[in-house]
Amino acid sequence: MGINQNSDQSVSVQSNEGVSMNTVDFKIALQQHYANFVQLTGKGGYTDFRKHVEASMKAAVKPMCSRSAMSPSGDGTWRDQVKAQFKGRGRQWIWVAKESVQFTIDRLSGEGFDTVDYERWIANQDNAWVRFAGPRVVEGVAMGAFELRLDGSKVDCPKMLHYIPVSELDEDGLNRMSGTPHSLGLEVDAPVAQEEVVEEVAMTPVVETEIPDQVAMTGLNEFFEDEPEEEYVDVMDVMDDCEDIDDDLFGEF
Repeated sequence: MGINQNSDQSVSVQSNEGVSMNTVDFKIALQQHYANFVQLTGKGGYTDFRKHVEASMKAAVKPMCSRSAMSPSGDGTWRDQVKAQFKGRGRQWIWVAKESVQFTIDRLSGEGFDTVDYERWIANQDNAWVRFAGPRVVEGVAMGAFELRLDGSKVDCPKMLHYIPVSELDEDGLNRMSGTPHSLGLEVDAPVAQEEVVEEVAMTPVVETEIPDQVAMTGLNEFFEDEPEEEYVDVMDVMDDCEDIDDDLFGEF
């Protein structure tokens, strides 16, 4: 062939540098690679070149498609491990220190989110609560992303995320919740202390009102006082006074 193999490879590499996703550019680069292949091997058949391309893709491209190659840490299993750690009903909610989420609360508040309710809820507890959303990579660090559900635990908040490094998500160190914040009654205002209610009642003076033995009759009472009582009349007495009654009418009885 009279062409140095290393020189041809160098030309081929240089010819493919800067190739964009533009279809025309890709076709030109592919044609150039085919010409180099023919010069190097003396084989110009379509099947031969296709096998060469497939072998090149398997050697150079396939490793780039694996999970480990796409992971910044180079460990393709950490995402699956984190997902499995929080997989299952009731395993997404965990307690976290209130101090640890304060930076996230301030950030979300600065972005325009309303954090007032959430801050009031966690103020009544020893810890704050977050819900697992998924594995993330933040500035090259493997993280677990957790939602701060500012509108209540029943409302998804995919943009309100708090990040915890995977290195701090050791199972033994997790403080899992026994239920959702809603089912545990955490998303309510602080109840008024019973002592305060009793004290308030005790301080309220009781005013005694004297009720007179007799009440002056006014209005309708005076009206009924002037009306004469209805006289009781015995029917039999009326019958005795009537001389026209024929005793024979009752004789047969």
